[in-house]
Amino acid sequence: MSNQYIEKKFLYLVFISLLLHLGVFAGLYYFPPSQQEPPKEPVFIDLQQMPEPKQPPEPRQQDTKRRSEQRIRVPRESAPHGDAPQDVQAIEKQTVSRQPPITPGSSAASLLKPKQQAVQQPPPTQNLFPGASRLAKLEESYRRKFEDNIADGDTRFLNSDDIVFGSFLRRFEGAVYGVWRYPQEAAMKGIEGITPVRITFNRQGEITKIQQLESSGARILDEEVLRTLRAIGPVGGFPKGYDKDEFHLIAFFQYGGARRSLR
Repeated sequence: MSNQYIEKKFLYLVFISLLLHLGVFAGLYYFPPSQQEPPKEPVFIDLQQMPEPKQPPEPRQQDTKRRSEQRIRVPRESAPHGDAPQDVQAIEKQTVSRQPPITPGSSAASLLKPKQQAVQQPPPTQNLFPGASRLAKLEESYRRKFEDNIADGDTRFLNSDDIVFGSFLRRFEGAVYGVWRYPQEAAMKGIEGITPVRITFNRQGEITKIQQLESSGARILDEEVLRTLRAIGPVGGFPKGYDKDEFHLIAFFQYGGARRSLR
């Protein structure tokens, strides 16, 4: 292949490439790329200046033409008069005649009888008021029952006239009456009784043991006695002439007539 042929072929390729580039530049010049539209700005509308919506006119009732200019009154309708009392009596007779006869003493006869209202009888009143004489006799029986414990010397009944323990027992009574109460529920119901207890003191005058000897018959009274004895504090030391470490006291907590007494 000669050099002249190669040069011609190369010139043809350069010419074709030049035409292609000219065509591309001409296309870009005469057909520019489409530009995007700028974003639209929001439009604000004043609602106060908007016209009021028009409401459709209300339908008018069409006037009915009168067929006659003269007014005519229609006669009032009424039911035919009948003999009502006789009709009711006849119906009642037919109803009674259809019912079967009721035998006395049957369940149907008991249903037809008018119910009598049951009269509530008041509950029997309990003997809640034993009286002062009965309480005194009960206390005396308790004293005779527990007098064997007094013979030991370290157990005594509550008695403010005691020569040795007089001051100690008066202090104990004052402490008891400071916290002892008659339960309101028991006082309102008239519940009375006596609760005998055996109380043990140490030399500092503190209660170390409480023994309920008998029940008053009412739990609410017994619980108040135990609560009272647990609530009081030391009542003072023993007398100087008493050399034992413990002292036992039998006391009677008496409830009667909405009052309380310690004996």
